[in-house]
This record gives sequence, C-alpha cells and structure tokens, in this order.
Amino acid sequence: MKGNTHLMGGLAAAALVNEWIDGPASLDHQLVFYGAGLLGSLLPDLCHPNSWAGRKTKLFSKFVSKTFGHRTITHSWLFIAAVVLLAGALHSTYSLNLKYGLLAGVISHLILDACTSRGIQFLYPIPLRFRSPIYTKTGSNTEAAVSGILMIAALILLAKQHILNI
Repeated sequence: MKGNTHLMGGLAAAALVNEWIDGPASLDHQLVFYGAGLLGSLLPDLCHPNSWAGRKTKLFSKFVSKTFGHRTITHSWLFIAAVVLLAGALHSTYSLNLKYGLLAGVISHLILDACTSRGIQFLYPIPLRFRSPIYTKTGSNTEAAVSGILMIAALILLAKQHILNI
C-alpha cells in the first residue's frame, strides 16, 4: 500500500482504539496519541529506502533493506514487540498515548500490507508470507477506494468522539 493509504489506516485505527479505551481527554494527549498513530502507520516501511520513513532514515533504511529485505522484520511480530518495548521504556505523561497510538498505526500498516498481493512475513524469521484472501495491488484503483473508505471511517469516528461527543 502507498503512504496515503497507510496514513488513513493509522488515523482510522487510532480513532478506533480511542473508542475502545476511552482515550485521552486533554488536547495535548490527543495530539500525541493521534500523531503517534500517524507515525506508526508509516514506520514499518523503514525497510524501504524510498518510503517516507526510509527517506527520513536513509542509512538505517538501506541497512535494514539490504540485511532483511522488504516486508520482513519490520512487518512482523518482532517489530511490534520492539515498538512496545521502546515505547514502554519512555517515562513521561504521554507514554501511554504514544505507546497505544504507535501500536494502532503499526498494526494497521501490517494489516493493510497483508491485503496486497505480496503479503507480509508476520512470523519473521520464518519465511512464511501472510496474505489476506481478499487482496489488491499496490497503487491500484481498489487501493484508492480502500484509502477513501478508511478516510470516511476515520472522519466518522473522530466526529462522533470529538464533535458530537457520543
């Protein structure tokens, strides 16, 4: 999937998690939570030097890409565990907002990439690819429709939670 689809997925996932956990009340905590959801939605593509995350961490991205390949370690349970451990090691008033937001974004990224023809290696280092039975090609019209649906879902959840207060 492309970056804009991952961003919409991360925002929708963060809004859904916010609904489930009765998320942060204050504006600063909400900004950290949703910002972390957006960041987490792009982080797994550290393994792709031309992605947004890859361009921001060029040397590290090239190292990960050459060492592990695309959609392997950063699209696996190991990456989720690393995010949990690193976010859990932070001690600030925003720690939980950051942790849950990042997790929502990262997990949404993995689910979306599992819905592409290539799938992901979720059990890395076991070389097994996971792909949804319903999948699409990256950059296709179907992906554009998925991105639009995720945007609408995110807007509905955000409006429900922050405007309508229901």
